[in-house]
Amino acid sequence: MADEKKDTRPAGASRSSGAAAARPAEKKPAEKKPAEKKPAEKKPAEKKPAEKKPAEKKPAEKKPEGASAVETATAAPAQPPLNQPGAPAATEAAPVAGRVSMPPRLQPFQPARKPAAPVQKPQPETAAEPSAQPAPGRPKVFELAKELNISSEALINVLTEMGIRVRSHMSILSDAQVTGVKARFEREKQEARDRGAKSRKKRKRRRKLQVSAEAVRAVRDTVAQMEASAVRTQKKRRRRYREEKQERHERLLAAEGESSVLKVTEFTSPSELAELMGVSLNEVIAKCLELGVMATANQRLDADTIALLAGEFGRNVEAVAEYGAEALEQRRLEKSDREVPRPPVVTIMGHVDHGKTALLDRIRSTNVISTEFGGITQHIGAYTAILPDGRRVTFIDTPGHAAFTAMRTRGAQVTDIVVLVVATDSRVMPQTEEAIDHARAAGVPIIVAISKMDLSTANPDNVKQDLAAHRVLVEDWGGDVLCAQVSSITGEGVDDLLEKIMLQAEMLDLKAFPDRPARGAVLEGRIDPHRGSVVSVLVQDGTLHEGDCFVAGTCSGRIRALYDENGKNLLEAGPGTPVQVLGCSSVPEAGDSFTVVDTEQEAKDICLRRQLVERERELQSRRRVTLEDFYKSTSGTGGVLRLIVKADVQGSAEAIVDTLTRMGTDEVSVDIIRSGAGGISESDVMLAAASDAVIIGFRVRPDARAREKAASTGIDIETFNIIYDVEDTVKRALSGLLKPERREEFLGSAEVRALFRVPKVGTIAGCYVVGGLIRRSSRFRLVRNGVVTWEGELSSLKHFKEDRKEVAAGYECGIGLAGYGDVKVGDIIECYEIVEVSRAL
Repeated sequence: MADEKKDTRPAGASRSSGAAAARPAEKKPAEKKPAEKKPAEKKPAEKKPAEKKPAEKKPAEKKPEGASAVETATAAPAQPPLNQPGAPAATEAAPVAGRVSMPPRLQPFQPARKPAAPVQKPQPETAAEPSAQPAPGRPKVFELAKELNISSEALINVLTEMGIRVRSHMSILSDAQVTGVKARFEREKQEARDRGAKSRKKRKRRRKLQVSAEAVRAVRDTVAQMEASAVRTQKKRRRRYREEKQERHERLLAAEGESSVLKVTEFTSPSELAELMGVSLNEVIAKCLELGVMATANQRLDADTIALLAGEFGRNVEAVAEYGAEALEQRRLEKSDREVPRPPVVTIMGHVDHGKTALLDRIRSTNVISTEFGGITQHIGAYTAILPDGRRVTFIDTPGHAAFTAMRTRGAQVTDIVVLVVATDSRVMPQTEEAIDHARAAGVPIIVAISKMDLSTANPDNVKQDLAAHRVLVEDWGGDVLCAQVSSITGEGVDDLLEKIMLQAEMLDLKAFPDRPARGAVLEGRIDPHRGSVVSVLVQDGTLHEGDCFVAGTCSGRIRALYDENGKNLLEAGPGTPVQVLGCSSVPEAGDSFTVVDTEQEAKDICLRRQLVERERELQSRRRVTLEDFYKSTSGTGGVLRLIVKADVQGSAEAIVDTLTRMGTDEVSVDIIRSGAGGISESDVMLAAASDAVIIGFRVRPDARAREKAASTGIDIETFNIIYDVEDTVKRALSGLLKPERREEFLGSAEVRALFRVPKVGTIAGCYVVGGLIRRSSRFRLVRNGVVTWEGELSSLKHFKEDRKEVAAGYECGIGLAGYGDVKVGDIIECYEIVEVSRAL
């Protein structure tokens, strides 16, 4: 900008006139105001500032104090002389400018472009003095600024450069001063227009030259392409041929690699393996013999043997968790691609009695906690909540007791968001830490809900501090974990928690394909006396319809009815919906996959194959009996508590079995003979009688025939409603199987003060009972200089000549040691007993 100003400054000008001469370089609005003056639109290329701003841009009120007259004047649209609009000479405008005294003949002032109040600078001297009564026809500074459409401050700067000193914007100007200012403005406008025209001409000429050069280059390129077209075409053909050949080779290798991978389940038979590899059964059996494996055609092989055999035939093995799972999933994905949003699945997790179910009741406006025995959740539950704005959220309530670790693990695996409930009075507890680990292992985002904020002692900062120690940083502490402070009693913070849940769900962008066959996970399974097997299923993808055929783990069936958590009959269930399914052949394991298949026969075939694999797995994992086991059973050194566990739902039975098996020690152990869901039947009692086991019933009762059979065989049946009682009872039973602990109880001591030799009897020690008492039936030891020299029993205990059973402290007595006579004066005889103390786990 400094260079541009220097170029526009006329030679021999003073500092003020040089600044004034530099101002036409930035006189943007001057060149485009008169539309009919087309030559004025052409500007030289080197004067870029003169072509960038149109005439309609804001005036020069943004220029700093001390700007030149051009910088202030060019911000306003160019005004030709009043009598000759378009006259280029500045000298012709001088007479007109001198006669300007009526503002109506000038361009009207635009209020929208009115500049800010100018910063007034005090001037030492003034040529125009302000007057309270201005003379007629003599404008003030601000009036002239309005006429010129510039700020008063800019006009004061121009006047100062011209040698006219004014005191403020209210100063009065003479006619000569007004004429000089306007003449200077018109002269600078004309110079700016001339420079703009020259710049546009040069730029247009350069564009023409550039276009011509580009045309020349295009012609040259075309000629070069035409000359080398034959060579390039041949090279392209050769390159395309090589690329196609390489692609065919890569596809062939990929196909061979895919065909060389065998996707099999564990315990596959040699006949099935031969069919998968496309070889004869005799080749597989021969290879087994070479490897030293004696196997028949239908014998089940373990995973290592399968991998070894496949490697001999040049194949790789990929283990599949369930038979047919991959084929069913592949077939399901081919159905439809229509994608829709689905409701989020939120799992409530935390320590026991931290208010998880109470919070869920508050959200759903229900009272589930009143139906729980002991006020604690003992099975997994899935519920649907409809928010005030109509959006749906699926909540999964998991138990907080330590025994239900498997349930919490399943809840974390099927969920989208985990709400970690932490009570402000109890802070972080063991099951809270476990829930954090489950959520991290499943890769699920966590939202912290600090409950019981209605308490007077509530301090959420302590909870946040404990969570930070476990690497869970809430947003208030600089982390990315959402946190809400709630109260199930007053409802405080519940809306905030729901808003954070929906915000997290929007960030996850949850989608599903409703037109595909349904796929989900089994949450619970139980036997209903009136409806049979009832399975709680969470639909994760697709739509589940009444009448669909399905496979759930090792069970299969056709859906006879669908119910929601309130018992309402449904015809179909979309993604993210928890339902209860009737029609399963048996009770599946909690956590099994639930997949819809085409026909019921296909479901039965898949179920049968899975049952065979499961049976083989049980046989392979069965523990072999050793000689040490026989020794323990015959000598009575090992204690085993055999139990049969029956519960209301499969998940509770699994949790109890897991808890009881972990209660064993090296000396005693728990052997679960049978476990499952349903009531206690006569067959359970007969199995308990055959295996000498105790039956544990959790929230179930025995039927009449089972009670009669138990009374006749003497089988103990224990029923419970709270898992705490199950743990305590089994712990006491295991404690009874433990060997009692033998402890030494000190009774007293006596000091040897004299020795008496009695014929045919031996040495009698005359003693003084120092402390405690000496009891003849107890055990004794002889201590000399702190070293035990003898242990045994007494042959006699007398006080004077009378036989005594015991002698108290402070009395003298005669003591005869059985079979030992090396007694010296000063020895100490200690009396003690061995007592057995019962042990506890």
